[in-house]
This record gives sequence, structure tokens and C-alpha cells, in this order.
Amino acid sequence: MTQHADADTRRAQVASALVAVVAERGLARTTLADVARTAGVSVGLVQRYFRTKDELLTFGIEYVYRRTEERVEAVPVEPPIREFVVRLMETSLPLTPERHAEARVWLAFVQTSLTEPAMAAVHRDATGRLIDGVRQALEGARRAGELGAGVDAAAEAAALVAFADGLCLHHAATGDGFEASGIAAALRLYVDRLFAA
Repeated sequence: MTQHADADTRRAQVASALVAVVAERGLARTTLADVARTAGVSVGLVQRYFRTKDELLTFGIEYVYRRTEERVEAVPVEPPIREFVVRLMETSLPLTPERHAEARVWLAFVQTSLTEPAMAAVHRDATGRLIDGVRQALEGARRAGELGAGVDAAAEAAALVAFADGLCLHHAATGDGFEASGIAAALRLYVDRLFAA
């Protein structure tokens, strides 16, 4: 393994540990020592790749968004487009234990993005890419005759992403009535109504 590849592997190992710690303890109670211990490495090694806690946290949320984008890219683009949109949006829902942890971390970072410009930029860029991808899918559905000609693809893409974000929020914070099967069913109902309009 090259030195560069080893550095990338170590950074991913640390990011994975960060997700686990933040999901359990929250951002405010997460320390470099916690992350190092969970990753099975020294604090010095963590600091070799991340000079400050802020650098580590920024890398952590980028890691969470990158994982979601990898799931998005793995969704096969095939008709009907309605089903593609459902599968696309399911990639952001906490439907597995791993994605549940990522959702908790995402919520912690969203709160931080309200006051931290670097975090806000990461969140804004990732959300913009997701909305744009959904818009393109909806425009394709409109061209294919699956979606009404009068549907505003850009507005509906933003609304659908916001709806999915709300499902994630309530799943993480509320629990009751927002279990994995319930939020998956709610997403499908939303998309079905959109395509029936």
C-alpha cells in the first residue's frame, strides 16, 4: 500500500470512529481522545491528519455526505422513474443502524452549521447537489410522461429533500411513529402523491 493510500485509509478510519463517537455522545462531548480510542490509534496519529478538532469535524461531515453520495451513485438509473426517485431518496434515510448513526451525526453538524461558516458551506454544497440530482430525475420523469407537465421540478425537488430531512430529524429525535419502516412508507406515499398530481 502506498503512503498516500495509507493516509487515506487512516483518515477514513478516524472519520468512521468520529461518526460512532458523535452519534453516541454528541459534538460537544466528543474529544480527540475519544475518537482516537474508538479508532484504536493514538491521539498523536489523529493530530497528524487533523491539526484541530474543527478540521476533524469538517472532515467528518464531508465523510458522512460522501457516504450518502456513494449510495446515490450506486442506485441504478432505470424506469420507472418514480421507483428510481424512491430509491434515490431512500439513500438518505436512516434505514440501517449505520445510517441511523450517520443521521444523528448529520443532525449534530447541521446545528453547528448555523454558526460555523465552513460547516454551513459543506452542508449547503451537499444539499445543493442532492436537490439538483432530484430535479434532474423529476425533469426526466416529466419528459417520459410519468410526471405532470405542470409540475415545477426544481420546487418539488427542494420540497422532497426537505421532507426526507424532516423524516431523518423525527426518526432520530422522536422515535415513536418514525421507525425505519414508517419513514420508508412515508417517503413512498409522498412520491406516489407527487407522481399522481
